[in-house]
Amino acid sequence: MLYYGFIFICMAVISVLNYFFAAPVYGFDIGFIILAVVISVVAVVVVDLIFAGIVRWLLPRKWFSHEKKRFSAGKRECRFYEKIGIKKWKDKIPELGKLTNFRKNKITDPTNNEYIARYIMEANFGIGVHLSGIITGFSIILIYPAYWMCFGLPVAIVNVVYNCLSLFILRYNLPKLHTLYRLNERREKRAAIVASEEKSAANNCCADSTEKNL
Repeated sequence: MLYYGFIFICMAVISVLNYFFAAPVYGFDIGFIILAVVISVVAVVVVDLIFAGIVRWLLPRKWFSHEKKRFSAGKRECRFYEKIGIKKWKDKIPELGKLTNFRKNKITDPTNNEYIARYIMEANFGIGVHLSGIITGFSIILIYPAYWMCFGLPVAIVNVVYNCLSLFILRYNLPKLHTLYRLNERREKRAAIVASEEKSAANNCCADSTEKNL
């Protein structure tokens, strides 16, 4: 509720600032200010959704494969996220994985690398979506080009903040997912070696038994 409520708080703040500072200059009335803010917010949501669909469904899936490490944060970047308290607030940010039928708020099958690979790919898609939202969100300044500093720019900045919250979480989680994937690979290799040795030992035992019977 706080996450979504903050959107309305930002809308109210932008409207109040326009009423006191922009209205005397441009002659706005309060009705026009509220309508312009609402239209700008709806527009940025629509733009985000359009480009999210382009990233998720039209771009090649191989660009977001679990093998791509460029989406993952480095150690220094992770330390920055920890300094801004990401561990305290990351679970409070809504996760929209249900829109793609894959939730990313909890790892439900940590020993299954097929699942982990899908998780990483979906996180990579999410990063691409939020990056595109940050950039394309500024296109809403074209709705009121004469008043872009009053409506389009502040709404676009709020959009940047909201996209960055999810972007930071995804980038912060990716190194752990890649580590888990590597650990599972090693475990699977060890299990395969053990199974091969056991099979070889069983074959040798059968061979020795056959020789004795002969």
